[in-house]
Amino acid sequence: MRLTLTDTGCTYEGDETPAAGMFTIEVENQSSKEGAFALGRVSPGATIDDLEAYADEERGRIRQRAEILGAPAFYSQVVRVGAPPGKSSALPADVNAGTYALTCFNDPPLTALYVAGQLEVGE
Repeated sequence: MRLTLTDTGCTYEGDETPAAGMFTIEVENQSSKEGAFALGRVSPGATIDDLEAYADEERGRIRQRAEILGAPAFYSQVVRVGAPPGKSSALPADVNAGTYALTCFNDPPLTALYVAGQLEVGE
């Protein structure tokens, strides 16, 4: 499981249906800025497409230098880790069954936000 941030996006490679419990996602910051990587739970009734649409809106606010709104009500961050440019780290998770989203962003200040993928965590 690997999450990679670049100056133009974020990608996830790995199991999209892990079992509930503990697992670790390797993270790599290939961008030129401080990077952050997060795993968050998506509430029942919401989808990864809803999160991507919300991220598009936040990216628009970032471009306009407007106040960002932060995480939407249907997304709850579970774990987050940072990594300086050119460095790697690990994102340890201990989760129950459900739908989760993997995100990457440059912070601080928030200059980019990406939704990298979805995990359907089973029992």
